[in-house]
Order: sequence, then C-alpha cells, then structure tokens
Amino acid sequence: MSGRHRKPEDEPEQRTGLDATERRAVLLSTVFRILGTPVVAVAGLVSAGLVIRATGPSTYGLVALVATVGLLLPFADLGIGAVVTSAASRSRNPAEDPYALAVIRRSYRVLARVSVAVAVAAATIMAVDGWGTLLGITTGPDDRLVVTLAVVLFGLTIPAGLGLRILIGVDRAQLVVVVMVSNSLFALAVTAGMYAGGVRGIWYVLPPLAGALLGNLVGTVVALRVSGLGTTVFERSSRAVSTKGLLEGSLWLFIVSVGIPFGLQVQRIVLSHLSTPLELSRYALMAQLYGLCWSVFSMAALAFWPIFVKRRGAADETVRLWLGATMGFGLLAALASIPLVAISPWLADVLSDGSIDVSATLAAAFAVLLIVQCFHLPSGMLLTTPSEAKWQAGCLAAMAAVTTLLAVAIAPTYGAPGVVLVTAAAVIVCQFIPDIAWIPRLVNRRRPEPDNQQVPVAVGAGVA
Repeated sequence: MSGRHRKPEDEPEQRTGLDATERRAVLLSTVFRILGTPVVAVAGLVSAGLVIRATGPSTYGLVALVATVGLLLPFADLGIGAVVTSAASRSRNPAEDPYALAVIRRSYRVLARVSVAVAVAAATIMAVDGWGTLLGITTGPDDRLVVTLAVVLFGLTIPAGLGLRILIGVDRAQLVVVVMVSNSLFALAVTAGMYAGGVRGIWYVLPPLAGALLGNLVGTVVALRVSGLGTTVFERSSRAVSTKGLLEGSLWLFIVSVGIPFGLQVQRIVLSHLSTPLELSRYALMAQLYGLCWSVFSMAALAFWPIFVKRRGAADETVRLWLGATMGFGLLAALASIPLVAISPWLADVLSDGSIDVSATLAAAFAVLLIVQCFHLPSGMLLTTPSEAKWQAGCLAAMAAVTTLLAVAIAPTYGAPGVVLVTAAAVIVCQFIPDIAWIPRLVNRRRPEPDNQQVPVAVGAGVA
C-alpha cells in the first residue's frame, strides 16, 4: 500500500543506529515471543488434537483449510493495515498528530466497509451453493452455513486487526505477541467448550477465527490505550485533514498481498482439488507444527518494520542492518529446522492418535521452506517505497506463478511434500536470489523524501 501517509509538516530525523527505544522493542518482542511460544504451542497442539478427534482424519484437512482463511485472504484489508503501521511509526505521538489520527480514522471506516463486503460475498456464495466448488471438497449439508459463518468471522477480524498494526508502529511489538498468545488461548477455550458439548464435524472451523476476533478486539483496546488515541479514532474530526492518498498508488502492494497467499498457501487448495482428503490432512497437521516455528520468526521480523521505515535516508546503515538480519534469520531458521524434522512425525502421531501419519520427507520439506522463507523475511520489511513495491510485486508474481503451475503438475503424484518443495524452490529462485542481487542497489537509489513523499509500507510477515 502506498499513499501520502506521513506527517507532511514534519520530516523525521534520519538515524544510523538503533536508539534505546528500538533496541528495547526488538529485545522485548524477542523475549516475549520466546516466552509466549510454549503457550501458543501447547494451545495449538491441544486444539489440533481435539479437532482431529472430533472431525476424523479426512475432515480435518478441510477444517484446517477453512480455518486458515486469513492466510488465503491477507489482501482483504487492501494494505491499509500496513499504512496504519507506517503512519504510526512516522509520528512521534499519533494521538497529537492530526494527519496520523486522520489516517487511522479513515482506515477504520474503510475496513468496516470491507468487512461488510466480505459478509455479502460469503452470503452470495452460500446462496448459489458454491463453497464445494471453490474448496474442492465437502463433508455434508452443514458446510454451506458453517463456512459462510467462518468467512463472516474473518471479515470482522479485518478492522479489529488495526490495533495490532498500531502497536507495531509505536514500537510495542511485544504487546502484539501477548495478543497473539491470547488468540491461541481464546481458540483453545472455544474448541474445548465445543468438544465437551459434543459438537462434531465441520463446526470446528469456527474456533480459530473466533479466537482471532476476540484477541484482535483485546489488541484494539490495548493499542488505543497505549498509543493515547483512545476513542477519538471513532469520532469525526472537527479539523479537515486530507487523506485522499490512503488508497492512491496501491496497485503494486495489492499485487504483493495477493501474491503471498497464491505463492505460499495455494498448496492447500491444490491438494484439496488434486490429491486425497488424507493427504490434505497430512499437509494441514504438518503446517500446524511448521506454523509454530514460523510465527516466532515472523513476529521478530515485525520489530524491524519501524526501524527500516525510520532510516530511509541512511542507505549504508540500512544495507548493513538488512544483511545482518538476513543472515541471522536464516541461520536461526536452520537451527530451528533440526527439531522440526526430528519430532514432527512423532508429534503428529500423538496428536492424531495414529490416524494421520506425517512422514520425515514431509517434515524435511517444511524445514527447507522455513529456512528459505526466513532468509527472505527481512527483505519484506525493508522494501518500502512505491518503486520497491513494484519490484517486489514482480518477484512475488513470478514466485506465485511458478509455485501454482508446478504444484498443479506434481500434486497428484508427489502429494504434500512435492507442493511444499516446489514452493521453497520458487522462493529461492524468484525472491531470495533477486534480493541478494538487487536490494543493495535499490536502497542506494533512494533519495531524501520531500514533504509530500509517500510514506513507506513494508510487507512480508503479516499479522493475521
């Protein structure tokens, strides 16, 4: 998302090193994530075990597919969440900054309309009985209603998620970690309640989305309190401040946002159409375990978002930070991949009570994907200007196309391991290699921003 989302009358100072606030934000977000990961892991694994027992090994894949609708549709916020983070990070005090406040107000209004549009679209698909065609698999007559409710819940999380974006922008990423932990706990509570109440089948698509909505609402309350914005973001301003650039020039970052699910999450759709329900369930269960590792790195990367934003004019320092972050994330991911491969088959067997077998090959494929994605992750936080977004969109479009074509070709024969490995190969060829070859040049081409320059937006990790 690009657009004129900066405080136009105040040019932020250029920095060449991490200041105390930024060091604190990076450190605390890392510490909180380390402390929170066991909680998220236990909650997620217990939830998965309950869902598998309540749905059966074949239905679990469809449940996981629908429950991850937020991964398939991260572009539903039109990139406005990224705009809010950038506006908050470029303002010393968003509550006292008329422009930042105006951007956040309009963002809530626009995303409220998006939420309504998502609900209308879901109801339309239900009316024409189109979910089975879209998902490639059905479990029974309840699918129409339940999947529609799931998508409506997802739509409500879109404006509710702006609170997390505000927290990132004001260097409170550690609080985002707390909110994400609460998401898992809310989802577990709903799942356990349904299981205890004897609910079975497709209805288990709802707890993860309900948990995300409840957690995002908590995050909104915390963000508005911490930032000092309060309820003013829901009031009409008495002072006219133009925010007409909110959606201006958003094409390239919209393409980037669309490319993320088609490149990295399309495997679920491909498997649901071209493979067996059990193979989809194997993929879904291993993806659950992979997601525990990925969430640690993606959350840590978000702490670098405002750091890169504030250093647009310091090219050498930016490149040094990016190279250090790239190597650090990649090497740590390589270390994390060892236990991921070693224990995932055993964990999957325990969680599914032996009904879903995850092979060492599938675990190794996800480990490779984790490593290559983490090597690329800091680049998504760095590529911020409209021209860089255009460049990134091209890389992502290529990655999405390669992944989709190869996944369709090999899914019937090689199943889940095949589609994961072709995704990893596409990330290397279409994203990581171009990162290394071009990013230093792109950063060195930057020029100091005039007062009306567009505020940067970083993409790559996302907050669901």
